[in-house]
Amino acid sequence: MEKQIPIFNTLKELSDWFGLPSTELVDNDFMLTEIDQWNKNKLLNAPDNYKANFFTIFIINEGSATHLYNDEVIILESSSIFITGPGHYRNYKFDHLTEAYFICFTEKFLASYCFYDIYKEFPFLLSESFIYTKADPENYLIIKNNTNQIKQEIQRSLDQKMILIGNMLEFLLIKIKELFQNQLHRIIDNNNSIVNIFYKDLESYFNEIVEGKKPKQLEAKDFADLQFLNEDYFSSIIKTKTGRTPTEWINSRLLSELKLLLTETSMPIAEIADLFQFTNSRNFNFYFKRQTTLTPSYYRKSLHRS
Repeated sequence: MEKQIPIFNTLKELSDWFGLPSTELVDNDFMLTEIDQWNKNKLLNAPDNYKANFFTIFIINEGSATHLYNDEVIILESSSIFITGPGHYRNYKFDHLTEAYFICFTEKFLASYCFYDIYKEFPFLLSESFIYTKADPENYLIIKNNTNQIKQEIQRSLDQKMILIGNMLEFLLIKIKELFQNQLHRIIDNNNSIVNIFYKDLESYFNEIVEGKKPKQLEAKDFADLQFLNEDYFSSIIKTKTGRTPTEWINSRLLSELKLLLTETSMPIAEIADLFQFTNSRNFNFYFKRQTTLTPSYYRKSLHRS
């Protein structure tokens, strides 16, 4: 029996699974965990790969660890910064680590407390797998000091704490962008990229429709859920990589299938409407005319005349 990979959609699920102290979960959308001798056997000794629907910045101050990605082993050394996006596999193994941090945050946290246009400001967050860098001492000191400031702010009980933490996280992301933009290393698995998986899911979905199986009607959120991704993050990936939103891809494929059946078959329009689960022929006519300026029957006749 194939072993199921744990999937964490919230920070609390991750915290509970690893048995981390509740105090490390600052908010439902933000967590900072210090890796030291006390808890080194938790996050750094996960038995197998796991997936998480949030961002993780792994900062190693002193020591080393390894990250397992498919069949590759990435060595993470002192002064390393390692960033993983939502939906990607994670698996870290302890080597000899004396001081490090995991900073975990959701897309919602970024949208609430950082830049409005997140991915325009921080395009590296849309990496298809992960990015990492080993910084020079001067630049790394900036990152380390910023991380320590976030840790200090977490211990406060001010009403504006989350806003301040958001500002500090924003600064951390800016420094990563500015100081390391020429040093960032990306490992991309093209066969398992978010875009390619979306294409496969889209193909499978429409094949089921054409075969008359009448699957549940899927929207962008449903395709995001298939990859255990936040809808906004998923849509941003697809839009950035392809120039189209998931909804535009779904609609384009739907229209192509409808046109194919109208031109290549004699299937009655009512049956086509039912096949694609339009509530009735009238709604199908309205949709098709809005997309093409022609009714389905007129579209079919005009092509047959030509």
